[in-house]
Amino acid sequence: HNIRTMMTQRLRQYNFVVSLVISAAHLSLPAVSAFAFPAATRTTNGIRSHSTHNFSSASSSPSALRMSTLNIQWFRQTDLRLHDNPALCRTVDLSLGKAEKQPVGAAPTTKSSPDGILPVFVFDTERIYGSDTRSELGCMKCGPRRAQFVLDAIADLRSNLEKRGSGLIVAVGKPEKVLAEIADAASPSLLNVVCQEEVCSEELAVDKAVRSELAKKVKKSGKFNFETVWGSTMYDPDSLPFDGDVAGIPDTFTPFRNKVEKACQIGQPLDIPKDEHLALPKGIKSVVNQPQCSLSYLPTLADLGYSA
Repeated sequence: HNIRTMMTQRLRQYNFVVSLVISAAHLSLPAVSAFAFPAATRTTNGIRSHSTHNFSSASSSPSALRMSTLNIQWFRQTDLRLHDNPALCRTVDLSLGKAEKQPVGAAPTTKSSPDGILPVFVFDTERIYGSDTRSELGCMKCGPRRAQFVLDAIADLRSNLEKRGSGLIVAVGKPEKVLAEIADAASPSLLNVVCQEEVCSEELAVDKAVRSELAKKVKKSGKFNFETVWGSTMYDPDSLPFDGDVAGIPDTFTPFRNKVEKACQIGQPLDIPKDEHLALPKGIKSVVNQPQCSLSYLPTLADLGYSA
C-alpha cells in the first residue's frame, strides 16, 4: 500500500511537470525533491509573488556609498531573458515605487525618478559548475559543454541589457555571498532582492542561505526584502481547478487537459520593460567592480573549474 501511494504521488508530480511547466529559459539545471509551492500573494499587474521577507540587522561598518534604495534583479538558471519575465517586471515595479497591493480604483503610486535596477547573475561553483561539483550519486552536475551554453546565454543577456542602457553584474561564487557583498558595499537604506521562485530542494536551500547572509550584512539603519516571483508555467498553480491544488491533479494527462482548458486561461506574455526602467542605479559602477564581480567580467570555463 505504501509503495502504491508513493508511486501515485510521484506520478502526479510527473504529470504536473510534463503538463504544466513550460520553462521560460534557455536551460534547466538539476536539483530534485521537495516539490511544493510556497504560499503566494498577487501583485496588481497579475504577477504571482511569494510573500516578502523583511529583515533588519544590527551590524554597522563604514561604507564609501550610502544609497537610499537598491533593487537587485537576481537572474537564476531558468529565467535568462528580458521578455515575459515576471520577476524582472516586479523588480521594475519596486524601482518605480509601485505598492504590491492597492485599493480598487486608487491611482498607482509611482516615483518621478526611478531608483534603477541592478541585474546580477552568479555562477555558483559550489553547487552547480565545475568538474568537481557532483551529485550525491557522483555525477557531474553540469558538464563543460552545458557550462559553455550558459556562458553564451549570459553574454547574450548582458548584450540585450546593454543595448537598453543597462548592464549585468556577473560573478563567480556562492550567490548568498556575492549578493551580501554587493549589499555591504552599496550600504542601502532599503535593499530589494527579487528572483524567480523555484520549487526544488537545492534552490530552496540557496534561498534560505541568501536570506541568512543578507540579514548579517544589512546595516543597522537599513532593511531588506527578499521576494520570489512565480514565472515557470503556462498556468498559474493558484488557478488550477482541482481540489487540493497541485495534489489534486489527475493521474493522467487527458482529464487534466480537459479541465484546465475549460476552467483556466493562459496569461498574455509580459512585455520587456521600458529602457528607462532598466537603467542602472547611479554610482553603482564604482561600488561593484571586483576582479570576479563586475559589469564587464565574464568567466572562462577554467574560471568555473573545468580543465577541458
